[in-house]
Amino acid sequence: MSILLGAPVWYGNRPFEKTIEELYKLGLDYFEFSLDYPLPDCMDATEREELNRLLEEYDLKIGFHSPLDTAVAHPRVEIADASMTVLRKCMAFSAEFLPRTLYYNFHVHPRISTFKLEDVRKQIKVKGLERCEEITQMASEFGLLVSVENDLVPFERSDLILEALSLFYPTLQFTFDVGHAIKAEVCYPGIKKEDGSYLDYLKRWIDECGAKILVAHVHDCSYTGDGVQDHLSMGRGELDFNAVFELLKSTTCKYLLIETFWKNSEKKEMDYEELSRNVELCKSYF
Repeated sequence: MSILLGAPVWYGNRPFEKTIEELYKLGLDYFEFSLDYPLPDCMDATEREELNRLLEEYDLKIGFHSPLDTAVAHPRVEIADASMTVLRKCMAFSAEFLPRTLYYNFHVHPRISTFKLEDVRKQIKVKGLERCEEITQMASEFGLLVSVENDLVPFERSDLILEALSLFYPTLQFTFDVGHAIKAEVCYPGIKKEDGSYLDYLKRWIDECGAKILVAHVHDCSYTGDGVQDHLSMGRGELDFNAVFELLKSTTCKYLLIETFWKNSEKKEMDYEELSRNVELCKSYF
């Protein structure tokens, strides 16, 4: 199985030149650039040219993560329309880095308190499917491959993503976040949990969408006891990566993002030494 390894880069990782140099030294193939405020507007033409130069110099690819505050499937049309305006601007920015741009990743479930109500979820699903179709069309205009990521929503209530993939694949592909799939089942209120392990949670997604997975976000999790924490450095939580990677190998995944923000459950920040250990671990499986 041929796969490219990447790591996330966000606004807090400035100066970008130093960060990209460090990722190159670790032997990564690409990075996923998060376009949270004030990106991309804060980068002028000179800075954009410099980023392109760095990609060429280090022979790296780049993926993009849509801003987290873009509620593209929000049931309030005014909010969704404003989010789509931001998303178009971000896609235009991402297209500036073609052909090194691998994908554009986005979330679709709006973070609203009434989502737990069935009638509200029905409204969101209808509007969300319309927006997903618009997004795939917009991505096509820019020559981008677009991918939707599973949110912190249980599998049973993720019919919006599942139906969108059914309707719009392959122009819409899937980003499977391992930790989100587990944390959603453990933490979501009002959902009766069936007996089973975290591997069962992952397997349900892979059985349904494994043939549509473009990107996998991998990180460790602590999910038992008093607290639940994801985005941990691999080997610092409770997941068996022999089993996790065996499942991922059965999918069509092309890009593996090591999305580890914390060295441990006490939220000690990652460093390049710890990231290097994660990179070598992933390389040992692929």
